Amino acid sequence: MQRRLWAIVLAGGEGTRLAEMTRRLYGCALPKQFVAFGQQRTFIQATVDRLTALVPPSRMVTVVPKKYEDVAREQLQEFSGMEFVAQPKNVGTGPGVLLPLLHVLRRDPQADVALIPSDHDFRAPVILRRALASAQNHSHEVGSGVVLLGAEAESPACDLGWIVTQPSDGEGAQRILRFVEKPKQPLANRLYRQGALWNTMLAVVRGEALWNLACAHLPGQVERFNAYSDAIGSPLVQQRLEEVYDSMPSADFSRDLIGAARGLYATSMDGAGWSDCGTPERLASAFGSDDAPSTKAPSSHVVATSGYPERRVAGVA
Repeated sequence: MQRRLWAIVLAGGEGTRLAEMTRRLYGCALPKQFVAFGQQRTFIQATVDRLTALVPPSRMVTVVPKKYEDVAREQLQEFSGMEFVAQPKNVGTGPGVLLPLLHVLRRDPQADVALIPSDHDFRAPVILRRALASAQNHSHEVGSGVVLLGAEAESPACDLGWIVTQPSDGEGAQRILRFVEKPKQPLANRLYRQGALWNTMLAVVRGEALWNLACAHLPGQVERFNAYSDAIGSPLVQQRLEEVYDSMPSADFSRDLIGAARGLYATSMDGAGWSDCGTPERLASAFGSDDAPSTKAPSSHVVATSGYPERRVAGVA
């Protein structure tokens, strides 16, 4: 029987890479996922727009920083049934993934889960959705239950992570041989020529399999989340979450969990036109401009957010 696909929308970042840009454009260092940069929709709205044809909002869990929870809820209020979990503080992407994963598994222990960053762009969302559906199928064919979605490299980029896979004659997922993080130019050139993939941070996993990997590689974080688990759905949930985050060890999902695990696979999103929009240049390229993103947006999309009552942020719907 096909398991149901859930989506975790990863919006827990605090916008450090583009903080100066958003401060200059909008007067506050609002994280990129909550900004539109002159487009009709903010990044997080566009992310959920792309997903709804594959996963209903009732099977989406969005993780956000506590201080931006009201902003996220306001921007995503049209998506009825979505669950929000707010991190009391940022202790890395490891806990940032495990917290919403725990909420998914409490509701559906057999869930397949798509991990979706909220601040990326895709020129061809249809291809993204096809790749996610394909990765879900592949996740049941591999022992680890983890399939990463790589992007066909468009240049020998030095500021992105790369995935090197074992060559395969088939069209299925390929075994990951190694990860390369932000290589120097000569190595980036070789990876590009060899057909290595850009690491997009997207993945589809069997939920319980990812949790088991976390038990092996992030035991301190799992121990604290287990102490929090029984409070989910009770009036004590926020208090318990604050308590466990007080002593939560920091961990990086890619380095400390995915990078340490074995038997992982990847599949390519050829033609999806992925961009992490992580620099002003890639942001401008994704939006079809040679210049920095505009601060202008249609007047109907310029409203105050509850998180910033004295600011007006372009593109917040």
